[in-house]
Amino acid sequence: MTLAGRWHALDPATRSAALDAARERVGVPDLNQREIWGSLPAAALLERAEADRSRPWPRLLLSDFARYWRDGVRTAYENPAGELRQRTSTAVLAAALTGDQQYVDEAADGLLLLCEQTTWCWAAHESFATARGEVVADPGTPYLDLGAAETVEVLAWADLVLGPALDERVPGLRRRLRAEADRRVLEPFLTDRRWHWLGLDGHLHNWNPWIHGHVLAAALFLEDDPVRRAQVVELVVDGLDRYLRALPADGGCDEGYSYWWNGPARLASALELLDRITLGTFDPWRCEPLEELARYPQRMELGDGWFVNVGDGSARPNPDQPWDVLHRWGRRTGDRDVMAQAAAHRDQSDAVVGLGRALVALVDDAWSQAAATPSPLPRSSWLPDVQLLVARQEGGSTAGWTLAVKGGHNDENHNHNDVGSFIAALDATPVLVDLGQPTYTAISFSDRRYEQWVVRSEWHNVPVIDGRDQAAGSQWRADFAVPRADRAELDLSDAYPTGNLRRSVSLDRRDQAVRVGDTWAAGTEVVEHFVIAGRPLAHEPGRLVVETLAGSVAELGWDAGLGAGRLETRAVDDALLERVWGPVVHRLILAAGNNRFELTLTRGTR
Repeated sequence: MTLAGRWHALDPATRSAALDAARERVGVPDLNQREIWGSLPAAALLERAEADRSRPWPRLLLSDFARYWRDGVRTAYENPAGELRQRTSTAVLAAALTGDQQYVDEAADGLLLLCEQTTWCWAAHESFATARGEVVADPGTPYLDLGAAETVEVLAWADLVLGPALDERVPGLRRRLRAEADRRVLEPFLTDRRWHWLGLDGHLHNWNPWIHGHVLAAALFLEDDPVRRAQVVELVVDGLDRYLRALPADGGCDEGYSYWWNGPARLASALELLDRITLGTFDPWRCEPLEELARYPQRMELGDGWFVNVGDGSARPNPDQPWDVLHRWGRRTGDRDVMAQAAAHRDQSDAVVGLGRALVALVDDAWSQAAATPSPLPRSSWLPDVQLLVARQEGGSTAGWTLAVKGGHNDENHNHNDVGSFIAALDATPVLVDLGQPTYTAISFSDRRYEQWVVRSEWHNVPVIDGRDQAAGSQWRADFAVPRADRAELDLSDAYPTGNLRRSVSLDRRDQAVRVGDTWAAGTEVVEHFVIAGRPLAHEPGRLVVETLAGSVAELGWDAGLGAGRLETRAVDDALLERVWGPVVHRLILAAGNNRFELTLTRGTR
């Protein structure tokens, strides 16, 4: 049964009671009465809240907003906007935990500042202003985007946990919160069904559950009209159902691990909220492919903070993730490996990752008391729908080589032109790499996207054929044969305008090596490209020795008759990428010969 089917199978009286009693049933009681404060260390939280009070509030300037149109910079406005939401959330948590009036006042200041913003929409999404040829958002026509959703989430959960305190300290603020939530979010959601993230055209991505989940909280906690509240919730359930039905049966995420947290994990948070207010009678957790989706993070984990990344994903993503969401997901589906991976990461961070998620984590005793266990690190994982194979030397261990091979096509969400590319990691650290997401600018999602060097195929581990890179578009794809647990066979004939290249990539567990073999018809010019992280130690015909970013040594070997090739060094000119790869990366370029090329990666010596 689908999500929508399960929701509508509930007795109407049950659904109505759930919505009417949502504030009580969500399970976030008076936090300052609790002795166990869950996964968020109270001392660290209060220290941050106190430090915030000594600093001026972030300022949101029109000149920073306008930079998106002037020079393509998004972060000048989005960063302080995020800091405002974060600081307000921290103050709300501190007030909820302590009941201290100084934190209530701090939270109220932040909430009113959010209400006073001309727009909650980020400049990159403000298509209404762009259509008018302007750079100033019109408060009369609010655009419902991720920024608006992230902001209304703060208002909704703050109202839930601080309602009486706000009424006492700042009477009238809660009425303002409701008015702004209605004008900027609930009314546009109800009356305009043209929002692209609804997925009514069949194109579904992470915006759908991300925004729907926050709209759900706004309806449950800020909408006082029961009829209107029910209308919003019905549309939310319909939207979440549409998203889940679009996800592949193998539990894969074409947006990659980093975006998994803002796609499937956002879906899980919304479903958890719906399940709580129905007292568990909704029970969506057996809807396919929810069980497989929860296993995706463990399948992508390399270890030591590294993950298999595709598209705009980072190979070393921010560790500040709401692992409690995954832990509850595992408990709901009874998957011990899912719970184990979450518990393994529990103590990595005490950051506030969304106010609603943080509040639910605070009251989750099973999460706070879960014993830390090693991540499962499966020996092999094959995701046929997204065409991704991950194989490691030994299951449960980061030692030795791990191989990830990607097929797919070049019109995926957050696409890079990377059909047939692969990642090879030694002792968890990538050596042949996918560079991942650069800092987003005005061109990131425009028709100029492929001007960015890191998204082009020539900066992935795939060849240039007859002088041509891969191009963007769903027609450029791989034919990925069903692999063995350690070997991938791909036909890349449809990934390039010319040529009929076939690629084999395997993990040789006996010899502890990664082997790559390309074959093609005579008369085709193939130039191999390999993107390398680390420090080259030796380079000569048929051999390149690299010290990995973690200090291990890897050796790349090929036919010495092909020469040494050209080893390029490129400065990493992007702060987001530099935090992952350091100041430089390298690219080995080899003219591949007549109709065959083989590369072997082994553990090297200094």
